Amino acid sequence: MSATPQNHLDSDTSASSDAGSWRADESNFHEYEERPQTPEPPPHDEDEEDLYVDHELEVAMSQLSMQTLAGQDLEEDDGMSIAETDIDEANIERPNSSLSAATDASGTTTSSAGTIESPHSRSPPSSKDLASSHCFVLAHSDKHVAWFDKHDVPWSAQWQIAVLLSEGSLEWENILEEKVRALSGTNSVVGPKVSSVLFDRACRRTAGLLTQERNPYIELDREEAALDKGTFETLGLSRSPEDDTELVMGTWWGGKVEQRAVMVNLDEGRKSMCSGANPSSKARWRIRLLRQEVRGKSCRFTRKFGSRRFIQLKIPKLQSQAERDSLQEELVKPFLLHGRVFRAFSAHDGTVRLVETDENVGRGARPEVGDSRRLPFIEFLDWFNPLEKNAQQIISKWSARFKLGLSTSQPVLLFARENMKFSRDTSTVSTLAPVEFLLRLLPVSLSHDPRRRRSPESKHVMTDGCGRMNRAALRLIQKQKGLQSMPTALQGRIAGAKGLWILDDDDQTDVPQIWILDSQVKIEYTDEELDSDPSRRIFDLLRVGQVKTPARLSAQPITNFAHNGVPHTVFSELLQESLKETIDHLIEEWKSDDVVSMWDLVFNKGGVGHIRKGRYEKVFERIFGNFRDTEETEESSWTSDAFGSPIDLDGSNTGPDPNSGWPTDLAEQIIELFQAGFTPSKCTYLASLMKSYLKIEVKQMTQGCHIPVKRSAEAFAAPDFSKTLKPGEVFFRSSQQCGLVDDPVMADGIVRGDMIIFRYPIRTPSDGRLVKAVDYPELRNFTDVLLFSVYGDRSGASILAGGDYDGDTIHMITEPRLVTTFKDSSLKYADPPKGFEKCLEKTTRCGGEVLDALSSLNEVEQFRELQTILLEPVTRETYYGRYSTLTDISTYVYGYDSDMTHYLSYMFSNELDAEKSGTHVLEEVREKDASHFREWNQPACLRKPGDEGKKQEPRRPSHLGPFVLDVLNPFARDQEKRYLELIDKLDEDADTNFDGALVAPVHQADRRARRLKGQDGMWDELERLKRFVEGNRKSWARLFKAVRSSQDSIRLARTSSSTSQDSTGPDTSDFFQLPKKTQIQKKREIADEFWNGFEGIDRLFHFSEDEARRVMGAYAYYHAHETARRAIAANGKQKGSLEYAFVVAFRILAELKVKSHGQYSLCIDRFHDLMKPRRNVRDEGRMELD
Repeated sequence: MSATPQNHLDSDTSASSDAGSWRADESNFHEYEERPQTPEPPPHDEDEEDLYVDHELEVAMSQLSMQTLAGQDLEEDDGMSIAETDIDEANIERPNSSLSAATDASGTTTSSAGTIESPHSRSPPSSKDLASSHCFVLAHSDKHVAWFDKHDVPWSAQWQIAVLLSEGSLEWENILEEKVRALSGTNSVVGPKVSSVLFDRACRRTAGLLTQERNPYIELDREEAALDKGTFETLGLSRSPEDDTELVMGTWWGGKVEQRAVMVNLDEGRKSMCSGANPSSKARWRIRLLRQEVRGKSCRFTRKFGSRRFIQLKIPKLQSQAERDSLQEELVKPFLLHGRVFRAFSAHDGTVRLVETDENVGRGARPEVGDSRRLPFIEFLDWFNPLEKNAQQIISKWSARFKLGLSTSQPVLLFARENMKFSRDTSTVSTLAPVEFLLRLLPVSLSHDPRRRRSPESKHVMTDGCGRMNRAALRLIQKQKGLQSMPTALQGRIAGAKGLWILDDDDQTDVPQIWILDSQVKIEYTDEELDSDPSRRIFDLLRVGQVKTPARLSAQPITNFAHNGVPHTVFSELLQESLKETIDHLIEEWKSDDVVSMWDLVFNKGGVGHIRKGRYEKVFERIFGNFRDTEETEESSWTSDAFGSPIDLDGSNTGPDPNSGWPTDLAEQIIELFQAGFTPSKCTYLASLMKSYLKIEVKQMTQGCHIPVKRSAEAFAAPDFSKTLKPGEVFFRSSQQCGLVDDPVMADGIVRGDMIIFRYPIRTPSDGRLVKAVDYPELRNFTDVLLFSVYGDRSGASILAGGDYDGDTIHMITEPRLVTTFKDSSLKYADPPKGFEKCLEKTTRCGGEVLDALSSLNEVEQFRELQTILLEPVTRETYYGRYSTLTDISTYVYGYDSDMTHYLSYMFSNELDAEKSGTHVLEEVREKDASHFREWNQPACLRKPGDEGKKQEPRRPSHLGPFVLDVLNPFARDQEKRYLELIDKLDEDADTNFDGALVAPVHQADRRARRLKGQDGMWDELERLKRFVEGNRKSWARLFKAVRSSQDSIRLARTSSSTSQDSTGPDTSDFFQLPKKTQIQKKREIADEFWNGFEGIDRLFHFSEDEARRVMGAYAYYHAHETARRAIAANGKQKGSLEYAFVVAFRILAELKVKSHGQYSLCIDRFHDLMKPRRNVRDEGRMELD
């Protein structure tokens, strides 16, 4: 086979032609004294921040059998396996496995310095070389793979079979050829019926959960058809109606189907059950596949190659280096799934990405099912980030660049290559000798020339991360996304560039143009590569510049503001005002039965509109709603809303239950019940939900002092390319009403006067700054983006915790009590302390060195070398959580402006960025830092609620004065106690009688059955329905009475649920300590049993299926109500609540209530979920479509 890559970039039907060649003195800390001296730097080995563990990991662990955890053999016989097997990598068929290599005119592959020699040109690797290189088998059987190909079983059916095998619901020997034959057809036809074909009637419900979400089958068929045509439709493109040779943006794009899996360490569960386990023994890993889902997310990779070619593998939090090394050993293996080979190519934030390559095991490539579109593994890497052309990159940065292609995005605009202008950044401009030329007048080229990249230090790059886009382009994006007004700032990706793009207000041409700066380019492409592959010329939208208001203060900015002069009493006042604004209003509206006002406040405060919109387009929340800095996900954990939103504290919002309609989000439950006509004074279940919601709101503000500031907002930061702003000036204009400009003087949306700005993490005195907001007529076209001056010694964003303009969001505050008392600190804190670099080790290996090393390796060795680089984050422990704790201790003990705190804050920041930068703290420095603080807990005022700590409490020296949180937290606790007591009393007068509308169906059926008793079987059918509901209610009760199993004990929730309403006895704490998502999953299983467990509901003689379900729903309410009433009558204590009835029959009960009012509106979900209240809804009580 020729080693020259085939040229087929003009179509998506084959591999990429642009895949380039692969060329291959120490300070002592003394015991604490009353007035400790601030030592020279070094920090701590406290317990790392407990990051949230994804729900799938919890479910996977809980569903693994006890036998598996006890160590039973996982392998199957007869060549059929769902676990790791000894399939040698040398036996994997690679139809196009040659590396890109130099080829002479005669077609002979040559090898030279810097070029990898094709493995086909020399002896194959020996068996010794591959002794440890066998596949990790997800699911494979030679016999069944042959059947799948023979009978054209679609991929969705093959994936579902693999899911069932991985969870133990199915065995290979139960899959007969006749069943495989019945699965022949398209995804949309076959996908929904897989369960009914594979299982007999008694088992169908077990597999039914696989298809409850929005099914992915139609989407998979559409993707495959588009890819087969080679028309770039999956990229979001279509042929122009006027000229079929011209590509334009369409309304559909592909890549939205997610294939997810969870990696589980089996020994973790076994060690929790068994004593004497050998901690040094090699970990055993197993993967559980999850069902395919359409979640609205899409990225450049999945749009280019198709959703089915990628797997997202969630890995657990790793506790030891041995465990990390063991996991990496598994991840560098080829993953085998039904004869197809997937390889890991990216690891970030607990998720490893796998891509299907052109390799096969036990099958041949079939072009008719798209196998010809698969790329060899190295060619796939080369397509996105050609190492030869980016040989100057530090290898850790080369590896990190693959995240750019995995960013959740939407394709919105295709640029012609000649309209993509690459130009230089603006560097430090002296105010004494201003440069009078504009960036747009600099020489530009169509492609980026790496020889020009001699960029200064990032803080001196005044436009770092931000480019420009003309009005014509922004108008087209506005039209494409249906925005009400033209955006002036967008975060996105194009070609190999990332960052923010803002309006070029001078360019008035009607042709879309984009200016890309040096600082934005992360991957180099040639003009030819840009020309031949339109996916590189599409602007992939991440976020639209919008204003988020209000911003919230938390421990970090409060500490900063207090250090910079803001009196402690101001924060107490702001907290009290926020509680009154939200909680007092809701309490007053509850007492007056003002349902519309309560509905409006919960709808807006709870973000229900965004939740509902996101149901149809999950990426919506990121593009239009979520204004956290998601560029680096680690950093997002250090933002102000550590508690999350009040309606989704545990990230558990997964939409309404597909059977019962029960919303899993607390705020949405409340909204739905209000809309159905329930009121807290008449419905004890709604009253309990409202109490839970109010308590969450109170705790969110008081625990950790998360204080909303009315006169505040968040928005993107960008440079003023027009050079209008003077040093220290900023410009901000809001396109809509927001608290920042809640003043008659600012009716035009322009902020004027002093303003405090900051971004997270805010760890040093200079991270919060006082700036002057000004108004210049020439800047008024820029809305919803904060503009900084490009004059001065350094960029304005770099002062704020080392920020830049690639999508960083800035918090702005104009609250007079904060602004008038705030004083700037020295800018010395905006840079690392002297000698800081000596504490770090930096990866110096660059791409060119890797190329040289690869040239002497065979193909298998090359794979392993590259994957070891790409998966390096798996083997490295992160220390930003520990350094965050150290910074807190140092702030408390040595002072916010001490040298030690300064040093530790930069250690923390370095660790946040270490994965990408390749700069890590030296091990000896880290150990020394840990020893200095080993005896101290994190200060109590900075710890999370319920975290008592096991070490000595640090004491604050008197000369530093009271610490602001030591003053504020007691006040916050008093406020919390007072409000929680008020909330507990709100439902004392609630009506506890039956709601006649909800029990009507069962009473009517009772009367009919009594009249006919003895004459036919209606009474017997009604009793069967009741007995089934009572049995289902017992299953519900067992959730709360059961002792927690060993699997459930493995990982507990960070906080117990405060929103669950059913309390059946003293053992309920076991259930409520489970992760919130696990609680929801278990409740949904009860609802699934309620809806699918009654055998023959469609064959009753006296009840139609709809009538039977209404009776069941009504009886569920009646039975739950009677259970609680009898318990109160017997011992004065309520046992149970109405939650069971609403979880299993929410939609039924809501419909019964709605109809009892006589007048009601009908609306399908698509319109219902797009409705939101008017701003003046409290006066009008009306709603409008968004």
